[in-house]
Amino acid sequence: MFNSAILEVATGIVFIYLLLSLMCTALREGIEGFLRTRASYLESGIRELLFDAEGKDLARSFYEHPLIYSLFPGNYTPIAVGRIAGPLTGGKRLPAYIPAASFAAALMDIIARGPGPSAGQAQPDAALARAVTIEDVRKNIGSIANPAVQRAVLAALDTAQGDLEKARKNLEHWYDSAMDRVSGRYKRSTQGVLFWIGLVIAVGFNVDTITLADYLYRNETQRGAIVAQASLASTDPAFLAKNYSDVQDQIRSLQLPIGWDFLFRENAQQKLDRARAEAGAIDKAAQSQRDTTLIDRLTPFWNAYHGWFMKPLGWLLTAFAITLGAPFWFDILNKIMVIRSTVKPHEKSPEEASEDRQAGARAASPPAVIHIVSPGAAMPPVPRDEPPGTDEDR
Repeated sequence: MFNSAILEVATGIVFIYLLLSLMCTALREGIEGFLRTRASYLESGIRELLFDAEGKDLARSFYEHPLIYSLFPGNYTPIAVGRIAGPLTGGKRLPAYIPAASFAAALMDIIARGPGPSAGQAQPDAALARAVTIEDVRKNIGSIANPAVQRAVLAALDTAQGDLEKARKNLEHWYDSAMDRVSGRYKRSTQGVLFWIGLVIAVGFNVDTITLADYLYRNETQRGAIVAQASLASTDPAFLAKNYSDVQDQIRSLQLPIGWDFLFRENAQQKLDRARAEAGAIDKAAQSQRDTTLIDRLTPFWNAYHGWFMKPLGWLLTAFAITLGAPFWFDILNKIMVIRSTVKPHEKSPEEASEDRQAGARAASPPAVIHIVSPGAAMPPVPRDEPPGTDEDR
């Protein structure tokens, strides 16, 4: 059912994808730590949720509320005003995560008591220096000049049926649903960034999937070594926590056809031999003066330039594989190891098995007796198979 060589090549390719994905993820996290893109997506999503595209009204009051303002240093500055944040939009010092409970509590407090002093407003009245109730929120809902948010908050209050805790939970669900959409948008942008990082690595370091697969298929020793490392990695839960330098060292230890120096060194003699063979074939064709087909005319061109087509395809395959992420390839590697453990070569050939059966048959039957009779002598009686105790019965 399975060709062991092909299965080992697939294992090696998946393991290489896993290592490259870990490397690209580490680079992506480095870019994220520098730009703080998550914070920009969160801020853009909150402005969208609160219907404040410019970040001047309710969004500013929200970020300057003490419950939220304590999560980041500095002052609030709207990011990507009037548009959605992009994969390289910097988040400055804004928080990359805001709990849903903090969002609901801050929004209800802003509605019931008004914006805090940090937003340039006066201190709340002494009458409001008590626990916020649903009546306070409903009575002061007009304090925010935002009809869309007013409708959303009133809907949360109506379905709570007078229960303040349930009203908070409704606002938390509203926030979580919006953040799910923002999270999906961020993941798609991350995949785009990973693709471009993977393409840069594939081209810069000449990581060609097609060349790697061909190399592993033709080199059994190297294939076995990389399969052994892949087997160890699949049983290590902490493998996904490897840093960039560890992954880089492991890739170097595999001694794979990666890098432009390997390509030039490996193909120099092959190109020379192919050119000589093509020159001889052309001379022979010219001497024969026979009619050639389209395939005959295109074969020398393909032999000379097919690398220019296959090499970019191999790079693109590597880049697309990296966008799937390290957890995906780690799961695939574990599944392949399960398949390898169930598909084992036969320990004995059919011939060996038949010989064992023949030996057992010989052991069960009595040995044959050969009698040598001289000429003129009488033939000895032929023994008959009789059950034990026959003589005593006679």
